[in-house]
Amino acid sequence: MRNIFIFTLLISAVFCSAFQVDTFGPVADDFSCANLDQMPASFGIRINNQEKLSLWENGVWNSYSYFVNPGLTIRGTCMLNADTMLVAMGDLTYSDGIYNFDVNTHTWQLNNWSMVPNFVKSNPYNQLYYVGERDGLFYSADGYSWSMISSLGSNECNSIAWYNNNVITNNGQIVYYSTDNGVSWQQSSISNLRSFRFSDNGVLYAIMDVLSDSDGLWLSNDFGANWTNILYTSALSCIGPIYNDSVTLGWRESYADSCFVGMLNSSGEVTFFNHPALNAPVKQMDNFPYINTPSFYVLNSSGCFYVTSFLVGTEDPVIPEIPPAKISAFPNPAISYADIYLTKTGPEPCELNIYNLKGQKVRNLKVTKTLKEQTLSWDLKDNHSSPISAGMYLLILQDTKGNCLAKTKLAVFK
Repeated sequence: MRNIFIFTLLISAVFCSAFQVDTFGPVADDFSCANLDQMPASFGIRINNQEKLSLWENGVWNSYSYFVNPGLTIRGTCMLNADTMLVAMGDLTYSDGIYNFDVNTHTWQLNNWSMVPNFVKSNPYNQLYYVGERDGLFYSADGYSWSMISSLGSNECNSIAWYNNNVITNNGQIVYYSTDNGVSWQQSSISNLRSFRFSDNGVLYAIMDVLSDSDGLWLSNDFGANWTNILYTSALSCIGPIYNDSVTLGWRESYADSCFVGMLNSSGEVTFFNHPALNAPVKQMDNFPYINTPSFYVLNSSGCFYVTSFLVGTEDPVIPEIPPAKISAFPNPAISYADIYLTKTGPEPCELNIYNLKGQKVRNLKVTKTLKEQTLSWDLKDNHSSPISAGMYLLILQDTKGNCLAKTKLAVFK
């Protein structure tokens, strides 16, 4: 009972009153996973006992299934290229595996057999794809030919994360970390950790949930070599976005008057988000990429809900008090055009550069230096007047030295 007692002492029944919850996603009976970082946005859902892949296409949620009822649970998705989505499906059957889904023709093709795949992800730092499944961690350079990382063992792999050259994963109870983009691996000083997540400055968090007195949230300042417990609690299910030193958390069992979502600050206090939509076991949490203010989404069996306005009235070092410029875009997501609104505090010359998620500049727009407020209209074409593809784009206002004055994200749907 040690973990529950310490947890109760820390939370002090604090509830967050300044926040807003909205719904995003398809209507379904149950949800298994979400991927909002890539276009098209996708969910694994269940409707009338049928497992389906749901995609956001031209402003509408469309659903597709490969197997007849009930099908296989969709456990993760990842874009292989602009036309093909990798879909991990499995329920301990001979049909478990990674499947290719053509987002244009809506047709399926087997990619690779994989027993109960827990995730399929792409690492932007080493350009590799990873699948964690019942028998270990597998990687691929092209998304088609897969190899097992045999040095890690052949136990279940259900978690992976990366930060620059650092990679962290698990194989059964053992935690392994790499400081050279997965070329070599070392065993961590502690076991039974999962749900790894790096902060923007490289601080690593993980969950222990094995019904022990050590269950809770753990922290590593050396990329996974050594760990310290920062919150003892049972039934922690996932780690969400990190705002400065405050970590959003989800539980699979309720605490503090049926709450399942909270935020741990640097003083060890947990503030809960008490809202009917959030009062269900949490399956997944991550950044909500479609708005410009701090926000995160919560996936539970009822649906996907994004939370905003929770930092109102508090100091948030992520957002400067007096920014040199502000930028926003509407509509967001955009389909045929986007109006980009700029506000500058100084008269220095600037340029608006638009990048895709590979870091490639697709368009640059000139900014009138004498105007402190102005609107630029973008026709969603690149510098060669060719229409850009659907996806997420970074809009960055830069001065003549290349310094970032303001930035935002824009989702483009086709």
